Amino acid sequence: MNNEFFSRVSLERWLPENFYPGRSSAYAVGVLGACYRFAVLMNLTVQAFKMAAEPFFFSNAGNKDSPELFARVNHYFVAFCCLILLGVGINMDVLKYLMDEAYWEGIDVVVPLLLGYMFLGIYYNLTVWYKLTDKTIYGTLITVGGATLTILLNFLFIPIAGYLGSSWASVIVYGTMTATCYLLGQRFYPIPYKVGRDLSYIMLTTVLVYGVNSISPADLWLSIPFHAGVIALWSLAAYLLERKSLQELRA
Repeated sequence: MNNEFFSRVSLERWLPENFYPGRSSAYAVGVLGACYRFAVLMNLTVQAFKMAAEPFFFSNAGNKDSPELFARVNHYFVAFCCLILLGVGINMDVLKYLMDEAYWEGIDVVVPLLLGYMFLGIYYNLTVWYKLTDKTIYGTLITVGGATLTILLNFLFIPIAGYLGSSWASVIVYGTMTATCYLLGQRFYPIPYKVGRDLSYIMLTTVLVYGVNSISPADLWLSIPFHAGVIALWSLAAYLLERKSLQELRA
């Protein structure tokens, strides 16, 4: 809850006066809140996954192949979240019309917010190790560490970059929690996660989002089919990469 809402509270307290010329800190909070709505799809995906994942993990914990199964679940989750990141991230020139024009200036925060929620979902996936080994104290320590880092990064980033700094703080916090959980988990309950491929998906998709946004046609009637083509090509490439694995899963 601290990670979710602290940025909005701290914006009002730590945003320098007149950081956004002629705009108050309350206005900045409003812009951030409006743009948060576009990260809802990723957040809903993460919450749905969280509710379904724990019963699945516990019911398969006794299976000798469970580590490989858990790694595969995480990999497909990452791939699906990257598709959401791409779909929302490159279509903000269209989606922005769903909110008041006064808030358009804040749409740069959407991609970092999507990334932050993705890392949070991966973190939920990785927490299986301390639940199955009854070492939940580590979950408490990671959570407290994440909350503390949220406060520190908002204090440092908001005076420099405003609400954009706050959104990137969430990426760093959730990314750090994910990395810490992974490293500890490999010590107590090793799971062969596809770290290299998962990170490749995330980094390449993020680069693709910013790259497409930089060359996207200004005309909406041209940008919509262009974006649809990019999403279709990404989906085809992902399918070709995962086809062998999916065939093995069906077998």
